[in-house]
Amino acid sequence: MMQLGRQQVYRGRAFAVASVTLKTGDGREVVRDVIEHPGAACVIPMLDKDTVLLIEQWRIGAKRPLWEIPAGTLDPGEDPLACAARELEEETGYKAGKLEHLFTFFPSPGILDEKMHIFLATELTRGRTKFDEDEQITAKAFSFRDLRMQLKANNIKDGKTIAALGYLFTFKPWLGAEGA
Repeated sequence: MMQLGRQQVYRGRAFAVASVTLKTGDGREVVRDVIEHPGAACVIPMLDKDTVLLIEQWRIGAKRPLWEIPAGTLDPGEDPLACAARELEEETGYKAGKLEHLFTFFPSPGILDEKMHIFLATELTRGRTKFDEDEQITAKAFSFRDLRMQLKANNIKDGKTIAALGYLFTFKPWLGAEGA
């Protein structure tokens, strides 16, 4: 596909919406709408090798509070690693001694251009929370065993958290070995 044109149809505080005209491989022109988002950094905070800190906050799209890993939108020009460190401290009050990039993914590429960068935070030390004006956040520690039970019971509904925990359980299995 080749982009022929783009028209912004909405601009909000957190994202924009554009109508994009594309030329297909067989020469047809099609119009698609896309939500344009600057991207996000997401953090799996490991309190120890068997304990993950999740946060609960109310989400407009779900119309309810959700348990999730800390995350936040990238500021213009901000490196995802710096965003991950900032969001971890703002939302949990912890600073990471070590931040490891695990993977990057597109949460909903059919309508959204957002990229989410997932990091693993270890060697945590206490800092200070600094919630945004619209944030009311509760933090809770979960063992790997508890997280597996919560996932199996479909109690964790946040997509980035499900993806991050699935990755962690699959590709970092030595973490939480005692609690599995």
